[in-house]
Amino acid sequence: MSRVLSRQTTGSSRQRTGFVLLLVLVVVTLLSFAVYSFSSLMVTEFGAAKTSLQHLKRRQLAESALELAIADLRSPPKVARKTTVTIPLADGESGMMTLLQRLPSRDGVKSEIGWLNESSKLNLRTLPLKSSRRPLARRRLTMIPGMTVPLADSILDWIDEDNEPSEFGVEAEWYLSQVQPRVPRNGIFEDLRELLLVRGMTAELMFGEDQNANGILDPEEDDGTETAPNDNRDGVLQSGLSEYLTLVSAESVMDEKGDPKIHLNSKELAQMYDMILARLGSEAALYIVAGRLHGIYWLDDIRPDEGEDRELRLRERLEQADERLRMQLGIHKQSKKNIAAHEYSRGGLVLDGNPSFEFRSIADLFGGQVRATVDGKDRVIQSPWAADTATIGRMLPELAEIFSISTDRAVYGRIDINSASEAVLASIPGVSESLARSIRGLQPKPEERRKKGFQSVAWILSRGLVTTGEFRAMAPYMTVGGDVYSGIAIGQIQGERPVAAIRFSVDCTATVHRMLLFQDLPIFSAEQTGLSWQK
Repeated sequence: MSRVLSRQTTGSSRQRTGFVLLLVLVVVTLLSFAVYSFSSLMVTEFGAAKTSLQHLKRRQLAESALELAIADLRSPPKVARKTTVTIPLADGESGMMTLLQRLPSRDGVKSEIGWLNESSKLNLRTLPLKSSRRPLARRRLTMIPGMTVPLADSILDWIDEDNEPSEFGVEAEWYLSQVQPRVPRNGIFEDLRELLLVRGMTAELMFGEDQNANGILDPEEDDGTETAPNDNRDGVLQSGLSEYLTLVSAESVMDEKGDPKIHLNSKELAQMYDMILARLGSEAALYIVAGRLHGIYWLDDIRPDEGEDRELRLRERLEQADERLRMQLGIHKQSKKNIAAHEYSRGGLVLDGNPSFEFRSIADLFGGQVRATVDGKDRVIQSPWAADTATIGRMLPELAEIFSISTDRAVYGRIDINSASEAVLASIPGVSESLARSIRGLQPKPEERRKKGFQSVAWILSRGLVTTGEFRAMAPYMTVGGDVYSGIAIGQIQGERPVAAIRFSVDCTATVHRMLLFQDLPIFSAEQTGLSWQK
């Protein structure tokens, strides 16, 4: 009996041992799967963390590139600017910071290194709206590819203050009759996208194939009619009117040291005389202040009956004469003041009236003459700066560093002849299409724009493209710089295809810069930027 019980006990013990072993195997297997899953998850998490860290590094490089751009843009003109910088990173990696004007429009095209000066575009804020100058504003707009006369008139009607439609434009009555009624702003656009509200403007016309306005040739923008928008499937990004128009171009009125320049059109004539006297002497001070009071005349000035747009110039002269007459009438009303005589007298000039003349540009300082009463005698005062090509070429950059024509915080809307496209150059009053083509053909390369020969607009005069009279007429609309910039800041890590990109626009006209645009672009590859790694 005992042997039987013993065998039964032993068998039961073996069964329990086998069950426990099986249970252990199951537990071990489950734990193995758990460890494997955990390990796999950790590997995935590590990969994601590494990817996220690399993206963060790239974005910080892009932000650093932007900060580098701002520091360079605010540096004196003689300081060399850097558009590509390579720096060492942790773990033996290397990072590259690059600035691009724009992304290449097709694969294999070299990138445009640097930043884009907004002064290379036509500024809608500075279009003249007076009745006599409305044809001039229309002409400037219609020089832009794709711009029609009806669309140009509609744009001008949108921003002018009256409710009288132009010859081919529309006003509030038309907009209120539409399915989606709206009212014209009767003021300047707040954003370029507001142009889409103007009669005749479409997204295709405004942005071309770049409907999302990100500067990248996205797949849907290069597939023909398969998906919106419609495109020509040629591998080139067409940017529409937005490529030529701006609202923000401006130039600082500060000198290289950050001090305000002397405002040639200041109404404080005595103060202006004293400032010019201290910088340039009595001859320059007398000529400039006398010119402000009595007007400046040039023997080589373009007559109203010469050249293109004769009627336009004649109407402008009549308007200017009318304004001068009104100012001069105001002189007699305001001349009798109970103030000490020395406060109204400088260099023999009596400064008790309102100025009758405004300088249009620094070029007005050259070769003019003023008829004025000095120390009680009638005199003809000659400009201390001759109007010959050599003098203008030598002195214009120096005088531009001393004087400004604006009493505002900035000068707006002048076009950079060193970088503007042929179409934008042709929009400058007085510049023909053939002259625009010639200027475009002689424009300096980006690295040459700071060289001596291109530091002022006088280079088109020194190269014989225009006469001195023509140059003086065009000069108010031209510049060789600007202090509002846009571009794309790129950050990339050596050996990696993804890059980080930030589209930016920054206003450097004031002591403290102002960021106008800061837009993260989608992550894309280094090949799309057209960049190659630079050591």
